[in-house]
Amino acid sequence: MKRLPEGCSMYEAVQLNPSGSTVRTALSFFGRRYSFEEVLARIDLLADNLAADLGIKKGDVVTLCLPNSPAAVFALYAVNKLGGVVSPAHPLLPPEKLADVIRRTSSRLLIVSDSYTGDLSNIGVRTLVSDNARYMDLPTRMAFRLFHRPSSRGESFEKYLRDRKNPRVSACAFAADEPAVYLSSGGTTGEPKIIVHGNDVFNRLCCKAEEFLSRPLGEYAAIYDVVPIFHGYGLCMNVHMCMLMRRTNVLCLRFSARRCAKEIVRTRANILMGVPTMFRKLLSEPAFTEADLSHIKDVYVGGDDVPQPLIDAFDAVLARGGSSAHMYVGYGMTEAVNVCFVNTRAHHRAGSVGYPLSGTRAAIVREGKSLPAGETGEICLSSDQFMLGYLGEPAAFSEREGTRWLATGDCGYLDEDGFLYFKQRIKNVLKVSGVPVYPSEVEAAALSVAGVAKACAVGETDALRGQAVCLFVECEPGADRAACRKNIEQMCARRLIRYARPRRILFEDALPLSAVGKIDRVALEAKAKQAEKSRGASRGKK
Repeated sequence: MKRLPEGCSMYEAVQLNPSGSTVRTALSFFGRRYSFEEVLARIDLLADNLAADLGIKKGDVVTLCLPNSPAAVFALYAVNKLGGVVSPAHPLLPPEKLADVIRRTSSRLLIVSDSYTGDLSNIGVRTLVSDNARYMDLPTRMAFRLFHRPSSRGESFEKYLRDRKNPRVSACAFAADEPAVYLSSGGTTGEPKIIVHGNDVFNRLCCKAEEFLSRPLGEYAAIYDVVPIFHGYGLCMNVHMCMLMRRTNVLCLRFSARRCAKEIVRTRANILMGVPTMFRKLLSEPAFTEADLSHIKDVYVGGDDVPQPLIDAFDAVLARGGSSAHMYVGYGMTEAVNVCFVNTRAHHRAGSVGYPLSGTRAAIVREGKSLPAGETGEICLSSDQFMLGYLGEPAAFSEREGTRWLATGDCGYLDEDGFLYFKQRIKNVLKVSGVPVYPSEVEAAALSVAGVAKACAVGETDALRGQAVCLFVECEPGADRAACRKNIEQMCARRLIRYARPRRILFEDALPLSAVGKIDRVALEAKAKQAEKSRGASRGKK
């Protein structure tokens, strides 16, 4: 694929068609297909109307609380064309959290799906509501509306996709250090960080596609898109790469193993990208395991720990379905749009998380010193696809010998050939179905309940989701534990995204403390593990 000029916006990049592809269909969504010509025309029309009717201009932030849908694609590139900043938010965020994202990013406009269930009356900015059914073919639309009643009502987003005869706006130029996308991440404590990205980081990573594809670019026609747009991996490697490469993006509104299996087979998707939970569920779905899978050429998994048995089991299903594809593991972080290392057919090492893409270097550091191959320490990265920084926070990079480095907070080692091996996460972040969950948020919700003295959220193993949240609670003297449990559950349902809600709430007379008086998280993790073993043993005796 041709290299793109530096400073090119994402909108301008998709106009250039650097791959030279002749694939006509850009989006496939519930039986409806959209050509690239139609998608680009709708992007331009939306940009014209957002500029003329709502005054969206360069530097304005627009929050997209949308699932993977045509509306999300149109809005992403329309805002980018206007020189605005796109701030994707999880479509299941509770209203309090969504309002906080809008406040922290100074968003001027919210575009939300009609399936959003929260109360938007106090959100604080103008809100447009998108009708998912509008983008489906007629039979699917009728069935969808029969079983899915819109939850959110308000000003129609789709009315801005109608021809309003507004003046045509030109694509806005971006400087190299100007933001284009805000992505949410998190640290070990406090609220999630807002990561600021420019246009170049997305364009540059997409242009590296041929480095990790196992076949020439021309052999791929369709990618099945399950990773959500609010995730850097989904926004870049699914949405933007498809538009840039001019390949069909088969959009997944919400994951269902049966429906997704049927869509993969029906559309004859060549590339599957997802998190371990998705692939675990597909292994239990006959519509996938018993189907002709010969059209699948590559499978990429990331966003969480990937056990070797999952890779082996999925490869076996692919082989039985007539595919020569393999499941490849990658490694990255939101600060680098999630992909820095990838196992490929050309560069593959079992047990590793991959070989570096061009422009990426890794160092293993302990106490400020680089370690030799085979020794474990903190993974530090230097890359040409880094973020611009954290919104409202100091620079996160360190300089060594004229090179910018970023400490990942992850632990691992490099082998003699440069393959990276991930050991464990240093950061106190849980991954539930590939979605980051911040224990501090769970603990804050519990501590806001009357009668709760202390709280500590830890991860425990979940066969499907990778991890689940286990919450340990110490009550105040005389507090009713049953009432506390009920109130904690209600508070978590109100304040936390579904993935972050505790699977189990365990009460202790006193939470263990470390030598310096802090809650001993390691001890509680061990206790959660032991409790899980006891539960498993009890189930086995029945």
